[in-house]
Amino acid sequence: MSATVRPARAGDIAAVVELLHTRMNAKIPRERWARLLDYPWRPEGVERGWLVEDDGHVVGFMGTIYSDRVIGGQLRRFCDLSSWYLLADYRGDGTGDDLLRSGMAQPGVTYQTMTARRATGRKIRALGFSVLDDSRSLFRPSGAPGRLPVLRDAAAIRERLDPAQRVVLDAHAGFDLHHAIISDTWLVWQRKLKGEAIAYHEILHASDPAFLSAHAQGIADSIVTGERGVLAIDTRFMTPGDDQGTVETIRLPRWYRPADVAPRDVDHLHSEVILLDQKLP
Repeated sequence: MSATVRPARAGDIAAVVELLHTRMNAKIPRERWARLLDYPWRPEGVERGWLVEDDGHVVGFMGTIYSDRVIGGQLRRFCDLSSWYLLADYRGDGTGDDLLRSGMAQPGVTYQTMTARRATGRKIRALGFSVLDDSRSLFRPSGAPGRLPVLRDAAAIRERLDPAQRVVLDAHAGFDLHHAIISDTWLVWQRKLKGEAIAYHEILHASDPAFLSAHAQGIADSIVTGERGVLAIDTRFMTPGDDQGTVETIRLPRWYRPADVAPRDVDHLHSEVILLDQKLP
């Protein structure tokens, strides 16, 4: 075997999709796997992930989902790492480590992974990653009167956003996401059943995390649906001193390697969770 690691190109999409669908997770349809290599917010010129090739056959892959976001008035680049997979015959000889390092080698990029297994966490810690979050706050509707006013109309929401936010909104059209503006804060969340059929309304993005934290209970009263629904907010978005709700340990911690950004700047809006229509751990 003479495996080589190289960037994935447009011509590799079909082969990578077949590998991931047949060997990593057949429950995820091929069209969703393809999104990892061709997603709406992909910056021009970046690779479509990294693959391992042997004699013309794709035997391994790691997704690199890039996004450019304005943070503090400056454009910052982020990369969500996804779907690190290698056929068994190529494991244990350093090829997997080469694949992992290749996918996180760009300078000035904040790398993140929200679904890393424990073994992956140990490896990326050695590569400079830290735990981004390992807990979240849960808020159940209180039934109290006086809910916050919620703007849900898609056209009205778009009108209230600034030009950069509109680009983000448009790039996420068609995905299973919920949007609202409460006060002047744009919230994006997913609603997924977890555990014993509890409907988690998991915040993926808040344009003003401080408002989200200060009004978490009111937001839960205003947007959470279902008899067993909860609002779920990662701890990094919560301000110390605010009501923290019920704090729950995250089963698989989120990891990141920052490039001059604060933990609150790292959200879930440009991640594999959306592209694959998964639920956050």
